[in-house]
Amino acid sequence: MYILVMGAGTTGLPLISALVTAGHEVLAIDPDRESADAVRDRLGNIVINGDATTSRVLQQAGASRADAFIATSRSDSDNLAACLLARHMFNVEQTIAIVNKQENTELFDQSGVSVAVSTTDLVLSHIAGALPAHPLLRLMPVRGRGLEVVGIKVPESASVVGRPLRDVQIPYGVQLALIISSSGRTELPTDDTVIESEDEVIAVSPTESTQALWETLTELR
Repeated sequence: MYILVMGAGTTGLPLISALVTAGHEVLAIDPDRESADAVRDRLGNIVINGDATTSRVLQQAGASRADAFIATSRSDSDNLAACLLARHMFNVEQTIAIVNKQENTELFDQSGVSVAVSTTDLVLSHIAGALPAHPLLRLMPVRGRGLEVVGIKVPESASVVGRPLRDVQIPYGVQLALIISSSGRTELPTDDTVIESEDEVIAVSPTESTQALWETLTELR
């Protein structure tokens, strides 16, 4: 594929390098001379020092034969303008833009940009992947006893769901104090209590057993 990339900064340069490594024909466009030089130093003469929001520069870049145009600058207005110019004047089929401000995403979508990638969504997706969906909540330490009060929410597909507590291997020394259902109903747990998805389990646990308790209640089938 022949791909034009607008912007050779912190987002654009690694993208350009990855596309070249993948075997694509790539041309970068950047108005900043230092950024353009950085592309030349790293990847060779595959860059134009110019403004991709102008038809003259896009024509010089061979936009009429490009399979895709990717805009990665820090200016949402420039990214949108360049994508629309590439699409409507040079008939580039795939236009992809980085959206720096979340509130502008809908505008990009409505304007006909093929793919609008919000930097906010990218950050959130990485956070979501890095953090557990059902985190351990340490509610209160019990001073002088090596104990703590903790809260753990049971995931929908946890292996303990549907099982009575008598069949769940609760770590030694842990006392389950209260179970709060997703509807807000509270129950003092007994051996006959059946764990349901999204139950909040409140327990008094030795600090060294807390992690094992969380693993027991959140392990997936």
